Amino acid sequence: MKLRETSLGVICGALLLLARADAAPRDFTSEARTVYAVAACGEPAPAPHDRKVIAAHCKELAKTVGLWRSKWFAKASPFFGKLLEKGYPSTVVYPFGGGDVVTMLAVYPDATDYTSMSLEGIGDPRPIGELGGKAKPRLAGELGKLRKLLVGNLGWAWNTTIQLSIESSESGAGIPNILAIAMVALEAHGYEPLEARYFDLNADGSLTYLTQERIDAWDADPANLVTARAKRKKTHDLQHGIFNNIEIVFRKQGDASAPKKTFRHIAADLSDAGVEKHAGAIAYIDRKKSLAAMTKAASYLLWDADFDKLRTMLLARMKLMVSDDTGIPPRHARPAGFTQVVFGTYLGAFFKFADDDVEKEMVELWRGAAEKTLGFPFGYYDNRRNSHVMFTYK
Repeated sequence: MKLRETSLGVICGALLLLARADAAPRDFTSEARTVYAVAACGEPAPAPHDRKVIAAHCKELAKTVGLWRSKWFAKASPFFGKLLEKGYPSTVVYPFGGGDVVTMLAVYPDATDYTSMSLEGIGDPRPIGELGGKAKPRLAGELGKLRKLLVGNLGWAWNTTIQLSIESSESGAGIPNILAIAMVALEAHGYEPLEARYFDLNADGSLTYLTQERIDAWDADPANLVTARAKRKKTHDLQHGIFNNIEIVFRKQGDASAPKKTFRHIAADLSDAGVEKHAGAIAYIDRKKSLAAMTKAASYLLWDADFDKLRTMLLARMKLMVSDDTGIPPRHARPAGFTQVVFGTYLGAFFKFADDDVEKEMVELWRGAAEKTLGFPFGYYDNRRNSHVMFTYK
């Protein structure tokens, strides 16, 4: 009797696990489109969000996006179009990217699969639903905060890890600002989100999409929010939470025949020590086989011996890479069969913590720059505030 009861329990347990494994991913398209409407002004905002507050926000946002188009995109887009006129892989991977969709789409507009990776998570989109009705003052305040962030994001060459860590915190903010920045990027480039879901990254690089059951379990444990807030103060730690990794399917606005594209953001510690703890991010890159890479304002991490696993995987899988000086140095790129062409002026690293030997190597590389003047910023400046770009290719 006991054996029969035990067998029945095992069978039921197995069926329950199977049912959970087959549970449908929680669909976040509605929340994503609300962020797109309210924060990015991509379409009319759903009720009960205050239309007057949003209209005032959109008017100011249009000025910021307009300046980005005229002062940066109008100069950078033709440059990268000519640089990459021979084509590139349809898959783009951007380590230390912090959700920087606006630059990925500018550099690689014809790709179809985009991934950014950084310590910061994309953020929980659900609280934006609480900013309707009587929350008018709070909505106005959060949109004002977002605009200040966007002025830096669109008008400056890079964001800091400190700022991104603050903005990506799961601390109850009504607008997840890293996700909002991505949505503004889609709108600025003429795209709209079609689907959105969150996922866990498995050790083999595969994705497991969040189900409602998993989210309910997360919400039920108050310790999760406390831990997330504690992590928020540690700006060089991996973001804590389940709303870190997102997948967004998008296409050109209003064009049902346009090809669909996919953007993913993955929160990951890309250092060798981080990869030893969780190999998912490196395995994810390995699955791509052939890719176009990009990085900028990356704290010179690809110069560092502590990021050898990431650097080695990029050199194995990428066909080309667009970067500032924080890309892969010649000492690693050339032995792997890559050629490097540089543009702009470079007289030394912007930050003094950069490795002195690699800095000298970069200065020497830029002595043979194809063009000495670059008409737009891209990542860090050099130590004299000169703009520069490095193109690494096979």
